[in-house]
Amino acid sequence: MATPSQAAAPEIRHPIAILGPNKPAWLSGLCAMFLGALAVLGHAPFHFWPAFAVSICGLILLLDGASQNKKRLRSAFWRGWAWGFGYFLAGMFWVGNAFLVDAEKFALLMPFAVTALPAAMGVYWGLASVAAMFIWGAGAARLLTFAVCFGAGEFVRSHLFTGLPWNLPAYIWKPGEAISQVAGLIGPYGLSLLTLWALATPVVLLAKGEARRPPLTLIAAAILAFGSLSYGFIQLRAAGPISPMAGTGPIIAAGQAGFSQKEVWDPANGSRIVETYLGLLDTPDAQKADIVVWPEGAFPFLLLEEPFVLNEIQARLGPRTLAVGSIRRDLLAGQASYTNSLLVFDVEQGGLTTRSVYDKHHLVPFGEYLPLRPIFNALGIASLVSYDGEMSPGPQPTTLSLPKAPLADPRICYEIVFPSFNKQATGKAAWILNVSIDAWYGDLLGPDQHYAQARYRAIETGLPLVRSASGGWSAIVDRLGRPVAEHRAGAGYATGRLPATAGPTFYARYGEVAFGVLLLSFCLMGVWRHKRH
Repeated sequence: MATPSQAAAPEIRHPIAILGPNKPAWLSGLCAMFLGALAVLGHAPFHFWPAFAVSICGLILLLDGASQNKKRLRSAFWRGWAWGFGYFLAGMFWVGNAFLVDAEKFALLMPFAVTALPAAMGVYWGLASVAAMFIWGAGAARLLTFAVCFGAGEFVRSHLFTGLPWNLPAYIWKPGEAISQVAGLIGPYGLSLLTLWALATPVVLLAKGEARRPPLTLIAAAILAFGSLSYGFIQLRAAGPISPMAGTGPIIAAGQAGFSQKEVWDPANGSRIVETYLGLLDTPDAQKADIVVWPEGAFPFLLLEEPFVLNEIQARLGPRTLAVGSIRRDLLAGQASYTNSLLVFDVEQGGLTTRSVYDKHHLVPFGEYLPLRPIFNALGIASLVSYDGEMSPGPQPTTLSLPKAPLADPRICYEIVFPSFNKQATGKAAWILNVSIDAWYGDLLGPDQHYAQARYRAIETGLPLVRSASGGWSAIVDRLGRPVAEHRAGAGYATGRLPATAGPTFYARYGEVAFGVLLLSFCLMGVWRHKRH
């Protein structure tokens, strides 16, 4: 009995010959890597979605070529992996900047990290290509196969081995604009599934055997696009225009001191960093605010163990509340335990009081802890951030209480990229509070991508977002992902009133139910189309 790699493949004409079958592996791989890199133009800060569409169509033609090869599965994996490698290399090369902060210790690891992460992430696209090849056909049904396999693959990538849902296909749609609003219904995985299918449909115009049927597929894609745009425009129009001081919420000043991570880690800069942040409390933006937000790791020391700095904050804070990220140390069984924490301070009866604390739950592998520590220690590799050992995760996230404000859904840095991260906050929290160190990424694509993904959390939950990021975007964002106030470079604040929420969205209440229904529907439609042909 013939195996899937030996079975007769449907005949497909290839109008772009270089993407066709029986090409040298190096050539097909090079084409795939180029197309993957091209797709990054769809993401922040560019949001040029036609580049992503061209890339996806090219990948389908590459898989068409793989289906004609004798070793179909091997060819499909190679082409899919190469596309993924180019995609993640071009989209996440900036991770190498983190290894230059302490260059003497970590610079030699940078080339390995910059290539190893894309190589690992490319495996998901390679395996999705193999899965698609089992039922690959010649007609428009293969577009459904493609969307299902790669849409499911992105969901797996976002959850397996702690997950990395970075640059999902959904994020090519600029947050705050019309199509992005669909994420409030079906989430980023559902929107990714629809995006993969809709942007792949122009392929039906290229294959000779499908000349009679492209209108039906293209009409369906046009209806989907029109429906998504209409829904988004209705949501945006109902919400009305944005204004920094509209509403009755507390006034919030979220910002940073403008230091690079290399400057923060230089012991010679400690006093300058303290003076800059203390000076920010005296600025007009901070003086009129009810809540001041500073980023994760604002100070290069354990803030709770620096009484001089705490006294200076107390003297300047006045009636305001301060939320700031800092490493926190506890002693457990005689040993120090460190957490990456979000601290909330205010002044009560003349003294600075720690009102509430959130300890980061989802830690960054290799950044805040070292997976498989004995193996990597033997190789002389350590995590980038260490305080006599690795960080300890906090308990499951819940809500955070701040004076003069409703309950918040706290997220520290990396946690903001995970959809449905804090389910315990659904129906309780009225806003998302995110602090981050984007200075790790340098002034490249990373801060823009991180900010765009953070804004998607507002759309998905229906909650406004307050974000303070060193080296990145500090902002106040409404529940539709639209920026109310922004600050990007240097010392300063994004200042405005906390926007209102309209309550939990469909996605916030039911999670991936809509994505599951869409995935099943695409599977059934694909089976039906395959049987017809």
